Amino acid sequence: MTVAAAPISELDQLRGWWLEALADPMLYLSRFVFTLDQQDKVQPFKSFPADRPYVKALVALWLDNPLLVGAKSRQMMITWLFCALHLWIALKSPGQLIFLQSKKEEDAIGNESAGTGLLGRTKYILHHIPCWKALLPPVKESANMIEFVGRNSVIWAIPQGPDIIRQHTPSAIFSDEAAFQENFEEAYTAAMACVRGGARFTVISSAFPGAFERLYLDEMDNAGY
Repeated sequence: MTVAAAPISELDQLRGWWLEALADPMLYLSRFVFTLDQQDKVQPFKSFPADRPYVKALVALWLDNPLLVGAKSRQMMITWLFCALHLWIALKSPGQLIFLQSKKEEDAIGNESAGTGLLGRTKYILHHIPCWKALLPPVKESANMIEFVGRNSVIWAIPQGPDIIRQHTPSAIFSDEAAFQENFEEAYTAAMACVRGGARFTVISSAFPGAFERLYLDEMDNAGY
């Protein structure tokens, strides 16, 4: 007698895809990351455009380089990309402390409903993962933080400067629009001590003269790295 296999439920299939996505950030970006485009009045809710050629190249560079510095332009969705990738770190690995840094704390926090700021984008991505409550560990949220309960991983929105970085031992730091942070050079110095200990530091910005430009042009002292 032949016994038919039980059909795989949609949730079971989604769980299988999710396990694959935790091992492959490109699968995660293409299957589970959704963004908000406020300029599109017809379809503002969109899958992340993981098929853009530069996305795969940037993800590969990011995976291979604990210190990644890049210039960006509008409409490339680079901020969305790195918010998604830093969320991926927290989702796949326990014990992560991740800083999302911008000029002001309110810029880092942003607004989830509007898809703005670093934590706002991150929360939007988190809450639009299909069946996220079934797939993910319990989550506790505050204005400036996401905590993954039971896994000891935290994503924390912080303002510019070195103080919070020096007071903790982050696993990863994403600094956005670093060229417009007056205290970026001090933050860079503090972050590099973390990188030497095994952390990841991702620095992205529009072009503007100053410490970020010197770092981007490899004119800043990297002694000890």
